Amino acid sequence: MRTRIAIAGLFLVFLASITHAVRIGFLPGLDELIGKADAIVTLRIDRYATDFGSPTLYSTHDCYIYQTLKGDIPTGKTIRLQLMDTRTEFATPYAHLSTHLMFLTKKRTADEPTEYRTIEFRGANIRLTPFGHEKMPEGKTTKDQITSLLKTTLEYNQKQHEGESAFLEQMIKGTAEPSGAANGSQPTRSETNRTSSAAGSGR
Repeated sequence: MRTRIAIAGLFLVFLASITHAVRIGFLPGLDELIGKADAIVTLRIDRYATDFGSPTLYSTHDCYIYQTLKGDIPTGKTIRLQLMDTRTEFATPYAHLSTHLMFLTKKRTADEPTEYRTIEFRGANIRLTPFGHEKMPEGKTTKDQITSLLKTTLEYNQKQHEGESAFLEQMIKGTAEPSGAANGSQPTRSETNRTSSAAGSGR
């Protein structure tokens, strides 16, 4: 009897997950992604508000808006947004003070808690480099500006990956870091974040 009850419970959970399933569309191409968005911004995650683990895959965050590439969202202010992780990874990309390129749609029903939320397509959330977003990216068109951001991010990610790989190889070999790194000559992550936050806030 207990086994049947347990199976029934699991079945109900399974049905609930199907009911609340969210479909994330494939990347439709950059031009289409731009066209589908009501607003495109570069933003910084300042505070997590609610909804991690929501079946809608959205979580709510207070975000500082660096630049608005499309739409009329005011820059230099903090607004609350519903953000979706449209990647195929399990770990959230929305770390405190992380910076993102976000493609947004206006709310579709009156009961939605924020005016904008991420559109449900892959590529709608791109984690950017942590620096330099106090200025509008180079480019005459929105597509040019986004392409510039993506190229800069690609270069940054490649350098980060190369550095991490070199460090792991060093650990495997059992060799020590140069003495300069050990005595504090390199900035810590907290110091880097504080510098980035102060430079980008404009406040």
